[in-house]
Amino acid sequence: MSHHLEKSRNSCALHGALQLFEAIDAVVPVIHSTSGCGVQHYLGVTRLSGGNDTFGSPPVSSSNITQKHVVFGGGSRLREQLKNTVKVVQGDLYAIVTGCSTEMVGDDIPAMAREGRDQDWPVIFANTPGFSGDVHQGYHLAVKALIEQLPDIVKTQEVIPAGLVNIWGIIPNQDPFWRGNLQELGRLLEGVGLIPNLLLGRDQSIASWKQVPGAVLNLVISPWGKLPAQLLEERYTIPSITLDGLPVGTSASILLRRLTEQLELDPIRTEKFITREESLLNYQLARLADTYYRAGFQREFALVGESAQVIGIGEFLVKSFGMLPGTLVITDNPPESIREEVAGRLATILPGYDTVVIFSEDQSEITDVVRAGDPGLILGSSLEQEVAVELGVPFLALSFPLFDRIVLERAYAGYRGAATLLEDMGSAILSCSNYINEAS
Repeated sequence: MSHHLEKSRNSCALHGALQLFEAIDAVVPVIHSTSGCGVQHYLGVTRLSGGNDTFGSPPVSSSNITQKHVVFGGGSRLREQLKNTVKVVQGDLYAIVTGCSTEMVGDDIPAMAREGRDQDWPVIFANTPGFSGDVHQGYHLAVKALIEQLPDIVKTQEVIPAGLVNIWGIIPNQDPFWRGNLQELGRLLEGVGLIPNLLLGRDQSIASWKQVPGAVLNLVISPWGKLPAQLLEERYTIPSITLDGLPVGTSASILLRRLTEQLELDPIRTEKFITREESLLNYQLARLADTYYRAGFQREFALVGESAQVIGIGEFLVKSFGMLPGTLVITDNPPESIREEVAGRLATILPGYDTVVIFSEDQSEITDVVRAGDPGLILGSSLEQEVAVELGVPFLALSFPLFDRIVLERAYAGYRGAATLLEDMGSAILSCSNYINEAS
């Protein structure tokens, strides 16, 4: 018996590629598809990620093919659109991405990209029809296109700083806190003497991507960073460190010690940095102690989000904050090959505790399992607010889709991100408690 997905939050490959290209300065995406693909990306992805609009970045171009092009092919339409885009939109790179219609017709996208390069236009392409996968697959395809095609297009040589580390696996907008999380990860790396190559966000340009092959290490933050790291290891023999989840709180200390050991950094400098950061975080926890006990912060929680987010935040709440992991829902549909490993890790966050772990992108199923767990706190996307209201429990929106709060450069990663998470979560608990007291 077939079953349709209700309110899936993983969109399509085209949108994943667009999210990545839009997050790089002076890269101009050129959509070769119907007009609806670009509109749906803006309405169904960009505007649902904490107000992470793309205002100020180069506009997205689109061939806006019609029925005629679907029947007879849209190569000539793409050629025309690419020529006009280069003429009116200044960019360092033009990235052709494709939708389902043009892929089914069989337009020769590589040939169109070569035509552009023959005219000295910096053009790359990524075949990204929705039927090839979801937003995560689109991230893979866009990264792969940059790694494989950029060296042959942009010939300038970049100076590679010593100790450069590439960061992979944080997908723009799919993680509403991607800007802040990358900045905090960069701060951690700098704290032990490394140079972060963030690749995405403000001031990250093609120059950053040209430096990728010269890095000493790839830092993989989620399952979706493994493919780029593997590709770079095969091409340039760059080793990797792969994390189980986003490093939140003292998990950052584990990461920094791993980096220090693998890259033979100065251990004294690393320990000084860790001591300073952990001391500040412990100070923040101590300040919260009275409210923690008075408002009953120790309670069972349900956490809904992408795998790296659920592992990182879940472990911090349990191990550093004494909360109880009731229901954990992973929504990013990770490969079957790693699901057992992820589930095992999550099921033992609190040994002996009966934690329910499921993988689902179906909103109806997610709501049912969260409701059945009867948690005392719900952390998830804006879609989980309804069941939180139904159960009368505190709620914090922190995963995609996020349409009821603004996220600029807020972060939940690292030491500072942990303190921010406690502020947001604590405020949600207190607000709900006050509301209930007033209502009674």
